[in-house]
Amino acid sequence: MVFELLFAAAAIAAAGADAHVVPSQDYAHPQQLVAVDGARRLNLLCMGHGEPVVMFESGAGDSMVVWRHVQGEIAKVTRACAYDRAGYGFSDASPRPSDARNTVDDFHRLLNAAHIHTPIVYVGHSIAGLYGALFAATYPKDVAGIVFVDPSFPDQFQKMLASFPATAKAHLFSMLDAQGASRRACAALARKGALVTPKTMAAKDCVSTGDSPDKLDDTLHKALTAQYAQAKNFDTQTSEYGSFMPQDDRPSADQVEVEAAKFSFGDKPLIVLTHSKPIPLPGATPAQMAAANKAWEDGHDEIAAKSTRGSNTVVPNTGHYIEIDAPGVVIDAVKKVVAEVRAGK
Repeated sequence: MVFELLFAAAAIAAAGADAHVVPSQDYAHPQQLVAVDGARRLNLLCMGHGEPVVMFESGAGDSMVVWRHVQGEIAKVTRACAYDRAGYGFSDASPRPSDARNTVDDFHRLLNAAHIHTPIVYVGHSIAGLYGALFAATYPKDVAGIVFVDPSFPDQFQKMLASFPATAKAHLFSMLDAQGASRRACAALARKGALVTPKTMAAKDCVSTGDSPDKLDDTLHKALTAQYAQAKNFDTQTSEYGSFMPQDDRPSADQVEVEAAKFSFGDKPLIVLTHSKPIPLPGATPAQMAAANKAWEDGHDEIAAKSTRGSNTVVPNTGHYIEIDAPGVVIDAVKKVVAEVRAGK
């Protein structure tokens, strides 16, 4: 699991005791494997009953495991479903690039194939801010409400790095390029079968769960280690981050796709949650880091303004994974949107 410098924060605390944590076993094995493209399947886990259905979408490089502190609580009030995107968790890899357009296409196919009643409440973390925006723009009748958890936005890199000199930008992107090279090297080792029982330090690093944002018990540790040993995991990460990251001064593929959709959420209930701990940017000055963090919060204000009923809240004492640092806040936000949808407000 890899968390990019520009949209991930470090030092994740244990989840709050106010949340009902779904048993690890539920996330350690395939659940409902739904065919979305011929024989290609996506792994779906649903629990609870009622409408609107809440659909959880994870951030870049993540499986549905990150929602385990939230999903069970939401299932007490309505049907709550999480899934693994193509190539992650127990889902099959896709032959197509892991960009926003193809991800939205898969998501729409999943809703139809699994007979999930729409409109849904969409809950997305990090890069899922882009996916959710494009989904709502493409299929507006399928979305009743939205909760974005520390979401990415199309021009985040341009805005966050606006105050950085060219040398500082080059340093940051060189570090991200190194992470990309590491993913490709891990994929090569996986194809050789060298990650199943890793013997070298390089192989052990590939399957390490040490940078997981959550405390993992033995069941989840074994499951994630086995997933990381598969080439599809690293190939998907390479494609997903490649679609997300800008190239030189050119916008990323995801940015082009989302901006072309001219997304708006109209009058649908929309809650944006923003982390409060500073984003670490190695090599940046305090002023540059402050400007980058301000741009992140401003970007979330702009997302919230895309709905006449939108709001952005900074959540105290949280890093990028608010659903793990403060699951109760995410649970309350989702319940609020569900209640507003039901009330027809």
